[in-house]
Amino acid sequence: MTIRELGEYSLVAHLCQRLEGAFGIDPQVVVGLNDDAAVVETDGVRLILTVDMQLEDVHFRRRWMPPFDLGWKAIAISLSDVAAMGGRPLAALFGVGLTGDEPVDFVDAIYDGAVALCRQTSTLLLGGDTVRSPSGLLISSVVVGVMDGEPFRRNGAQVGDTLIVTGFPGEAAAGFWLLEQNLEASGSVPDAEGRHITHCVRRFRRPTPPIAAVPVMRQFPVHAAIDISDGLVIDAERMATVSKVQIVLSLPQLPLSEPLRSAASFVGKEAMGLALTGGEDYELLLAVPASAVAELCAALTTLQIPAHPIGMVEGWQAGLPVVGVSADGSREPLRGGFQHF
Repeated sequence: MTIRELGEYSLVAHLCQRLEGAFGIDPQVVVGLNDDAAVVETDGVRLILTVDMQLEDVHFRRRWMPPFDLGWKAIAISLSDVAAMGGRPLAALFGVGLTGDEPVDFVDAIYDGAVALCRQTSTLLLGGDTVRSPSGLLISSVVVGVMDGEPFRRNGAQVGDTLIVTGFPGEAAAGFWLLEQNLEASGSVPDAEGRHITHCVRRFRRPTPPIAAVPVMRQFPVHAAIDISDGLVIDAERMATVSKVQIVLSLPQLPLSEPLRSAASFVGKEAMGLALTGGEDYELLLAVPASAVAELCAALTTLQIPAHPIGMVEGWQAGLPVVGVSADGSREPLRGGFQHF
């Protein structure tokens, strides 16, 4: 059987099973597999460990992704994992695979982007590795974080919880399609639409990891958290599956921003579809008690982190981890999102 035939979900489960068999249960491991990041405890300190990769022509095209933004985004997607676990970043390592034909200032710009976000988030960038990559540009990031208190997990969603999403899912996916269709620099659109286009492109190129949300979230009973990287629906499915619950998304409550609606129309996509399955958001999906929703959303908004209730948690139904509810009350299974294989 090939990896493509097995599929990404099954491949990850297969590899997790091998690792569990190799290392068993170690008392230093606070959070092991099947979450946004690992957490280990040593000498009373809890460390968060996460790694991510971006590959040319899979995650980006060199022709429309400036090197500064490559460096920024590589760090951002790992910082998002740290935020989802409820930690703060400490240090990062950075690996770059190059064809060898790139100018030195191209590589400098990649590192400038990584350094800029590390400085903004008080993360130390402590080196990494460079290799030859004949098939294209490869960027890898490792981030180590520190955990104060118990980790936020994917598997803690409880029946009756309300679901909160930060940011505006779908904007980054709209930005991707604007870039892919070479529409970013179009000079034939009204000023307002042009601003919307610029906004969505920036959301794709330079996501803002919600690190600042963590101290606020620590003040509330967050039962479960996951970062949205592959799409709202597929990441909600991951939370539902490990929590053994059903996630019900209220489609009229999804925060479809004006920039998203405008950019989606421009690229010939549905805003709702991009919000549900587009991916590349690097925002947070939280499951919290209904009594905490208003206060938590208000506290996050004060930090200029938009937060919106978008659904609730119900009892597990086999084969239906995520459903959408329309304005008329009708329900439909929701599926879809990015998978590599």
